[in-house]
Amino acid sequence: MSITLSDEQNVYVQTSGKVILNACPGSGKTTTVAHKIYSLIQNWENSFSASAGIVCLSFTNVAKNEIAEKFREINGFSLPYPHLISTIDSFVNSYITLPFAHKVKDIGKRYRIIDDMNYLNNVLLSNCNLKNQFGTLLHQFEPSKIDYTITNGIAWDGHDKSDNADFVKYGKAVKTIQYSYGLLKTSDSAFFALHIFKKYPRLAKYLAAKFPYLIIDEAQDTSEIQHSILEMLYNEGLKNIDLVGDPYQCLYEWRDASPELFLQKFDDTENWKGIYLTENRRSTKKIIDVFSVLRRKTDKAIVPVLDSADDLPLAISKYEKLCHEKQYDSNIILVRGNALKNSLLGKESNYKPWNTSLPDLLIESKIHLQSNEIKEAVRKIRRVIIGLFTPDISFSDLKEKENELKNDKETNSTIFNLIRGLPSFDLSLKDWTSQAQQYLKTELELLNEPDFAIRKKNVTKKGKTLFDKATLDNPVNRYFKKSTTDSNIPITNIHQVKGMTFDSVFLILNSKNHKENITLTDFNLTEPLPSEKQRLIYVAISRPRSLLCIGVPNTIADHVLKNQFNVEIIIL
Repeated sequence: MSITLSDEQNVYVQTSGKVILNACPGSGKTTTVAHKIYSLIQNWENSFSASAGIVCLSFTNVAKNEIAEKFREINGFSLPYPHLISTIDSFVNSYITLPFAHKVKDIGKRYRIIDDMNYLNNVLLSNCNLKNQFGTLLHQFEPSKIDYTITNGIAWDGHDKSDNADFVKYGKAVKTIQYSYGLLKTSDSAFFALHIFKKYPRLAKYLAAKFPYLIIDEAQDTSEIQHSILEMLYNEGLKNIDLVGDPYQCLYEWRDASPELFLQKFDDTENWKGIYLTENRRSTKKIIDVFSVLRRKTDKAIVPVLDSADDLPLAISKYEKLCHEKQYDSNIILVRGNALKNSLLGKESNYKPWNTSLPDLLIESKIHLQSNEIKEAVRKIRRVIIGLFTPDISFSDLKEKENELKNDKETNSTIFNLIRGLPSFDLSLKDWTSQAQQYLKTELELLNEPDFAIRKKNVTKKGKTLFDKATLDNPVNRYFKKSTTDSNIPITNIHQVKGMTFDSVFLILNSKNHKENITLTDFNLTEPLPSEKQRLIYVAISRPRSLLCIGVPNTIADHVLKNQFNVEIIIL
């Protein structure tokens, strides 16, 4: 597949050393990275050992798969060994932490990476020593959210607590117990990797020789610890590092992502080669002008490659009709927070008719199937089935069994048919529960029906009814339904669409200013860098190709909107 690169893209492809690529939305970042990899491997053995390779790392499996697929699409073949496209967490786990963690803290057994925070919480909450010494703190501050900082201090949920001596004592006790079980979160793995490099710099030297060219995609999501790992690799001989990303799309500060470090490196012209990608191939100029108000004034202006002279009418009440009339195929309604999302869908939030998660997983899997999200539907029920047949299975054995069955076509086909045959959501909750329990027993040939533990009594708290048993006579689909409008336009949270492209986007703002809400005032950039809410807005409004609709409270005057956006807009 032949693609002509822009001048900016060619500059990046041809530049080596310590490179930082600041890529605006819609600039073809993934395509550019794939071309860079292809360009490097053409003359690889002229500059590097045949046994050495490029390693390209991103933050999610979706992102790394997109790079691999784009490389294959452009070049007609998959990236060959010894080159590697992976996630940064998988790379750190596989090449640094898991093989060498015992060198910095030997517990007499192998460590394992855990991604189930509920399981980790249950393990730590049931520890007698922690309960006896830190009972109050243990229940106020979930132990799974505790991490070491880069300076060996203690943080909880991304907030540094190192100045609180009692909390530091609690945090270090939690980590000691957690590590004694051999359980590491991905953040723990990065912390271990940094200390492994500090104690054994020759390992960093070995990896720098094995992978002499490192590309980090979505680098704005890199944590301070991960940045330190990269610096140690560079200091031990890695001379080629590309950091690729958009600092305004950093949505993971809760896991210590640091867009400030990305920008500091971009501005550090003595040590880094900063390159812009400013050509937006997705949105019209007027859409670009709207989200550009959230960028630094010193940033290079984004240039629309595809512009449209005609703005389309923007209106809340006519959005679905507008999409239909203009024959837009990919449309999305975006909100922040499940409360507003549930309100739009007519769902009652926090409705829990069962005391177990099993029926919720069954319903979620059926909804995934109805939405053609087959892999996610099958994944959820695979774990359910394993649990039904082996209720006392350990976490490590569960993960091993899941991996074993993941590519088993017969098992996946059975699971698909099981989901498809679940009782109708038109049934009452009471009848659906009874029929679903019997259905599972019959289809899976269980000795006994699984117990969904349906609630049988009203639940009240401080005079407020949290659950009314009379609601069990209502149909399932009153409380559980597809996250779409009547015209099948998806309604979802902004976090779910990062990196995606749509014909149109409808961002709905809240009327009340609250820490969890996004309002019109959040469009005002008052600091040198945008806040977390502003980066969410930036991601949301940089997704569409042709039409951006913003829903605002009707109490806001027209002149306020015109002054706010400073571009030609249509108000309906």
